[in-house]
Amino acid sequence: VTWDLNPTDANAPVGSSSFVYTSESHTITAFGFDNNNGAGTAHSLFFKNDGGDEIGLGLTGTDHNELQISNGTPLNFIQFDLRTILGQNAINGQIKVGSVQPSESFLLFGSNQLGTLGTQLGSAYDSAFDLQFINLPDFGKYNFYSVAAGADDVLPVALRAEFTPVPEMNALFPIVGLIAAVASTHALRRRKLARAVV
Repeated sequence: VTWDLNPTDANAPVGSSSFVYTSESHTITAFGFDNNNGAGTAHSLFFKNDGGDEIGLGLTGTDHNELQISNGTPLNFIQFDLRTILGQNAINGQIKVGSVQPSESFLLFGSNQLGTLGTQLGSAYDSAFDLQFINLPDFGKYNFYSVAAGADDVLPVALRAEFTPVPEMNALFPIVGLIAAVASTHALRRRKLARAVV
């Protein structure tokens, strides 16, 4: 299942600091934050579309409407609430980030508290990872995953995850029938044994 972070290829403010994405009945939520020593202050989201690798989810009022960094510290971050899909046994979570030109990079963070940047996961991802799906490290360990700039500015593009399919009811009917047949055969044998004893 893939969640496109700019599903209509818009180029306009989202109108909120959060946005709910639903794909194939699976839901995640994105939140925009300014970074204050790891604590987030709500920042309105922006659907960016400048073509090429510049289509994704950014922030209003920042340079290029993208995630920024200053003196090695992320100025803001976009955090994804994955609690719903983790409760549905999602596995192999991945993220795609764009607008990662040469000399630019992005960082990933994990947290179990909304609005907290949390623990940096791995090192910076440079332009070799532009528009490439990469694994969310320690997927399932954290309820919230965040993207921040590691150098210059970047733009989250999409998330995806896998789900174990649930068997359809008609696939279960033969199994239920077999269990019923075994149970009735067992009951008949007990009756025959009871009559024989009498």
